[in-house]
Parts: sequence; C-alpha cells; structure tokens
Amino acid sequence: MPTAMEPDWGMTGVLGGARGARGNDELIGTQHLLAATASGKGPVRDALADEGVTRTAVFAVMRDGMEVDDAWSGADDPGRSVSSAEILGEHGDERTRFTGAAADALGAAMELARQEDASKFGPAHLLRALLAEENHAAELLSKCGTTPEAVLNRLDGGPGSGDDDLDPLLRPTRDALLNRVQYRRMPFWQRWVSRWGNINWAARPTEWIPWEAQEQARRRGGETLGTEHVLLAVLATHAVAERHPHLAGEGGSADDRYAGGVRLADRGLDHATVHRALEAGTLSLPPDPRPAQQYLDEARAADGTSPADAPGTGPLVDALLSEDTRARRLVEHLAATPSEPPA
Repeated sequence: MPTAMEPDWGMTGVLGGARGARGNDELIGTQHLLAATASGKGPVRDALADEGVTRTAVFAVMRDGMEVDDAWSGADDPGRSVSSAEILGEHGDERTRFTGAAADALGAAMELARQEDASKFGPAHLLRALLAEENHAAELLSKCGTTPEAVLNRLDGGPGSGDDDLDPLLRPTRDALLNRVQYRRMPFWQRWVSRWGNINWAARPTEWIPWEAQEQARRRGGETLGTEHVLLAVLATHAVAERHPHLAGEGGSADDRYAGGVRLADRGLDHATVHRALEAGTLSLPPDPRPAQQYLDEARAADGTSPADAPGTGPLVDALLSEDTRARRLVEHLAATPSEPPA
C-alpha cells in the first residue's frame, strides 16, 4: 500500500463521522464514508445535497437497510478488512477497520491528492474515489435517486441530473423534507433535532403535516391556520413523498401512510389546483366548526409508538371531509367546477 498521506481538517471530520455512521457494524464501509461526507460542510456536502443526498436521506436509507436481509446488492469486500493504521499511518489506529472497498477508496483519494500536488487529502478527493467504483456508496446514491455522474457534475459546477421539474410551490416542502431548511415556526430545539437527529418526515406524515400546514398559512400572508391549509399540506407532502419513495417507505408502507393524499388525488385534486382556487379569491369559505389544530392533534394522537404503527393521513382526511370544514367546502367546490389548466 502506498505511503500514508495526512488528511486535512475536513477529511479528519469525515473519518470521525464515518465511525459514528457505522453504528453497530464491525467495519466502516463505503456507505459510511459517503454518509460522513454528506454530513460535513463545503462543496462536497453541497454537491450531494443538490442531488437529494442529504444527511437525512442517507441515514434514512441506511436505517431501512438494517431491517432487510441482503440490503446491498453489491459487494464492499468486507472479507479483506484493513486497519485504519495500515491506511492512515500515524493518523489511524489498529482498532478501527475498513472494508476492502473503503480502504481502496481512501488509498485512491490519497493518490488523487498526490496527482494534484496537494499536501493533504480531503473530502473532494474521497468523493471522487468513492464514486469511481461499484460499491455500497454508489449503490446508496442509486437508492437516493441519483447517480455518481450527476453528483460529480455538481461537484465540478455542472447541472447535475438536470432541471428541477418539481412545481416551484412544492420545492420548499421538498427542501424541508430533505432538511435543507427547517420550518420557521418550529422552536429552535426542534429545528436542531430535526436536522441533526436525521428525522425522516416522510415516514411521519402526521408529524410533518402540522408544520407544513403552518407554513402554507404563512406563505398565504400569515393567515390564521384553517383546514384549507391542512388540505394544502396533505397534498403537498403527498406529492413530495411520491418523489422520494426511499424516504416515504422507510420501515413501513408509503401507501398506508399517505392514504389520505391518495384519496384526494383519486378525486382529481392536487396542490396546484387547490392553491389556484384559493388564490382566485372567488370562493367564500365559512369558519371551520372547530380549530384546525384540533384535527391535526387528533390525527397525531392516533399514531402508534413508531412511524410503522401510524395510521397515516387517511383518518385526518376523513375528519376534514366528514364535517362542514373549509377544506370540505373547497373540495366540493372543485368537484363541481371543471378543471382548468394553469395559466
């Protein structure tokens, strides 16, 4: 093995993060190294995040894999484990061990740094080395809906996987799901937990929707929360979850979790249609029979002790439509009005 090279500060953080990402696994694999680069700072983290490979997404996929036998179709060469000291010299230790593929990636990262006449190797060298081979890191990108080529294009300042065709109105919802941003009205401690606790909102729609409903109300000028905002939130989270099945299905069934959104979609409703109807301002909506927050609280209270036990959005939508709510009036109005294409 070539002479060890010193890691820079960013790489030192990645190596420490990989040990944490390993969890109960005996060896650090390429997926753990990738998870650590997604958790860091700088252009490597940004290139991954721009392709949807955020810390939240990576850890959700890895957690889900722990519950499934043979979660990885590729090999990381665990039979050829290598100690950290053997790879990093004085900057490593004998107790920490890497899979053969992870050790090869670290060695290749050092070689890339040498070719650039760099004095130390960093996260960018590691990312390029990780994504040059077929290993668990490349497979993890695939599970997140992207490719090594797209990520590397982002790293080089290119467009990545192409234009973002998601409705611009839904992009803030998507960014909150991926924890690129946190909801403004969420208390600081919850924002911190949401980001660094790797909370996957897509697996917890009855927890996600209340925050999204508050945000929908804020985007409409800080209106008092009404059931029409809850309806918008149900549709927005459903649409975004459909784009991220690797998150929506973590540890359970996305169909069950988003049954309410599916039911509304079957009626021909989507977020854009409802939003246009509200923006038009031609529909007079009466006050809700009770505060919108009560519907949200009841739906959340009905959840089990884990996301897998939760009844999802079905009961919430049932409640919204079983009473004379603003949401129900809106749904009935749209059902009776021929749909029009967006301007």
